[in-house]
Amino acid sequence: MPADRSAWVAAMVGYVARRARLVLLMIIMLTAVAGWYGAERFRMNSDLGSLIEQEAGWRDDFDRFEAEFPMLIDTAMVVVWGESFHGVENTTRRIEHALRERADVFQDVYSPGNDPFFRDHVLLYLDLDRLQDTVDRLAEAQPMLTAVAEDPTLRGVLGVVGDGVVHEPVTGFDRMLDLLIESADGVLRGEGGAIAWADEFFETGDERIFRVVFAKGRATNGDLLPNATIMTELSKLLASTHLDPGVTVQVGGEIALAYEEIKAAQQGVATAGTLSFVLLAIVLFIGIRSARIIIATVTLVVVGVIWTSAWAMLSVGEFNTLSLVFLAMFFGLGVDFSIHYCLRYEEALSQGDDNVTALVRAASSVGGAIMLCSITTAIGFLGFVATDYAGLADLGIISAGGMVVAAALTFLFLPAFFVTFGAPRRLRAVDVPSVDRWVKAMVRSRSFALPVLLVLSAGAVYIDRQAYFDFSVLALRDQGSPSMQTLRLLNEEGIVTDYSLAVLGDAPAGDSSLHRVAALSVVKEVRSPEGFLPEDQDEKLTVIADISILLDSALNPVRKQERLSDDERLAVLRELVALIAANPSSDELHGPRLNRLQVSLASLTERGSAAIRSFELGVVADLETELDWLRRAVAVRAMKFEDLPDAMSSRLVSANGVYLSQVLPEQDIGRVENLKAFVEQVRAVAPDATGRPVIEWGVGQIVVASFIEALTIAVIGIAVVLVVALRSARDAMLVLTPLVLAAVFTVAVAVVLDIPFNMANILVLPLIFGLGVDNGIHVVDRYRRVRDVGHLMHSSTPRAVLLSTLTTVGAFASLMLSPHQGTASIGALLTIAVMFLLVFTVFVLPMLLSTMAGSAQDEVPRESRE
Repeated sequence: MPADRSAWVAAMVGYVARRARLVLLMIIMLTAVAGWYGAERFRMNSDLGSLIEQEAGWRDDFDRFEAEFPMLIDTAMVVVWGESFHGVENTTRRIEHALRERADVFQDVYSPGNDPFFRDHVLLYLDLDRLQDTVDRLAEAQPMLTAVAEDPTLRGVLGVVGDGVVHEPVTGFDRMLDLLIESADGVLRGEGGAIAWADEFFETGDERIFRVVFAKGRATNGDLLPNATIMTELSKLLASTHLDPGVTVQVGGEIALAYEEIKAAQQGVATAGTLSFVLLAIVLFIGIRSARIIIATVTLVVVGVIWTSAWAMLSVGEFNTLSLVFLAMFFGLGVDFSIHYCLRYEEALSQGDDNVTALVRAASSVGGAIMLCSITTAIGFLGFVATDYAGLADLGIISAGGMVVAAALTFLFLPAFFVTFGAPRRLRAVDVPSVDRWVKAMVRSRSFALPVLLVLSAGAVYIDRQAYFDFSVLALRDQGSPSMQTLRLLNEEGIVTDYSLAVLGDAPAGDSSLHRVAALSVVKEVRSPEGFLPEDQDEKLTVIADISILLDSALNPVRKQERLSDDERLAVLRELVALIAANPSSDELHGPRLNRLQVSLASLTERGSAAIRSFELGVVADLETELDWLRRAVAVRAMKFEDLPDAMSSRLVSANGVYLSQVLPEQDIGRVENLKAFVEQVRAVAPDATGRPVIEWGVGQIVVASFIEALTIAVIGIAVVLVVALRSARDAMLVLTPLVLAAVFTVAVAVVLDIPFNMANILVLPLIFGLGVDNGIHVVDRYRRVRDVGHLMHSSTPRAVLLSTLTTVGAFASLMLSPHQGTASIGALLTIAVMFLLVFTVFVLPMLLSTMAGSAQDEVPRESRE
């Protein structure tokens, strides 16, 4: 760049050098204020609705759904499952009760499976085969049920066993013995002896029983993480809730998904920032070998991050999962200007200049290029602002400010630092002879290298056509996180989640189009409000009537015995022990069980009254409860929609009389092709179908359009600035060529590695132009000064390009360690892109410069002075 364009930068550096201590003091004071302000105002936003400007029919559909059924939006789902009906039911009740106790945190809590209405009508909700199986089990339990109904003590229960010892055992006698043995042994072990009689009535086999508790939290302010208060309280409550054996509890829902996504993003950026800092120090140590320059550069980066964070809170007021990435990126980008300036400063020192003169001369040499880089990079970022993606616009504003901060600190902090603490010890510059040889070889063989580059570029463009965009927010989330595991579990089990679709209608059955929706291959099931009524009620009521007759003696006992005293309980146990001893059984099934029961009961008699009372309670208490339930269950009538409890019906029909039907996906919606097909095929039949999948689908279209717009603005804006600043359309084209090539080849590699573009990493394409333009500017500017490739390759510029690229690669590569998949994919693609930028800038650009000049340069002396 012509010297006159750098004169004012050199003059500013000279002014700073004369007032170095004052400038350093002001920077320290500003950093302290910025640090306090950034920490005090720090805020994170993960609300997709506020990050995207949404004005479309699909958004109106969702807004209507939210207005009619607000309790179904942004909820946490506590999923309780296991193979024990009794265990799952009891655990879920305790969890629901604990959540209801915290009305200050949870404004709405509901578990459909826990509703007494559905427990009382459970026989109607069983399919006919399961109902018949339950009838058979109740028939087997009839003697025990009758005995307990008439005599709810050990006398009644053990009387049935005694009859089986003396007479012919009833059906199910062996299972009865097993339960009594387990109960007695449990008491002897001190674990309690409760028998889960519900498990005996409802055989689950290997089938898992699921219950879901829906909890909608109250809005909270001031959380560093969205929904932090809700998730923290939920975790505490679950940790303090007793879980029955074999029962698992998981947390999912949109609240949990959003919370874990932001938490993962913050953790990823923190990890990336730390690793970037370490890699930065290593690269600087190896490439510069000057402790003073390394200290100055690292300090500049830390100060720059603090200033940029304060700028983010001042200008935008918050970070989001995209804009937060810039804090880690600054470790790579903020150091670029410093490296170019410091190496040019070191080069001037090595040529005999004194400290201040070297600082000013370095500013005169690279100051204009650095300022141009800051402008073009800022333009690349500011191209995001004009889009409808508000989250991306925030990144643009914050990043543009960060580039201004980096440029300002380069010419304010570095001169003040080196004047105050002295010049670095002069070392011989680290050269890159192998790169030099490669470049010269390419220059000499450009007639062959250029056609090869064109063929490879054409191949990359062909591959680029296979790139696709994954609009699903699920692609950004840690696939191993608890909430994602819960979502997959619920989808597998056919349970309604945030990724089901909602269809609103004016009747319980919804629109007639729902029948066509249900026939789609992408749909597992359509659940209309009427679908919450039992099927085949007439046939089931006939079976239930048979149960009522079969169990009449248990449900309507003719007499009721008094409770036993401790002495009477002991006598009952001893009587049965003696009866079993006096009547040994040779039956292969009953004999061993009776012997084990005899031993266990004999041990109980030695434990005392407390143990015996515990045994009676474990055997009888739950059975009495189930008898009460049976009396209600066999008294049910045919159900109508208006019979559903209010807590359920309010989730199926709104206060305005709007009915809700829910459409469940057949395929794994974690794959974007499945989610896309699910949304588009359902909406083709039911155009107003809505829900989280539709929002992500619609937002995805906006995001793609936004990035095309951002990319266009970035390329045009950078090109215009380059033409004006360089006063040459040819040189502007040369600077842009490596960027275009890097973008083309990056997309091709992403296709080969199966890294789809998503809501986060799609920003890589416009970033390539915003970030990559710097090195091209420095190379072209230095070439215009020395006028041959040899002098260019032996100047400080290639080394500065290499070191700044390595620090940038370190910053981006460290992002790949983030558990947030969006951040990790940004890191992966940017690392690939920056490596291509290095190759095309250091190898291809000099070849193009030589080609434009019309001749290849031979070897020249290693030292040259401008």
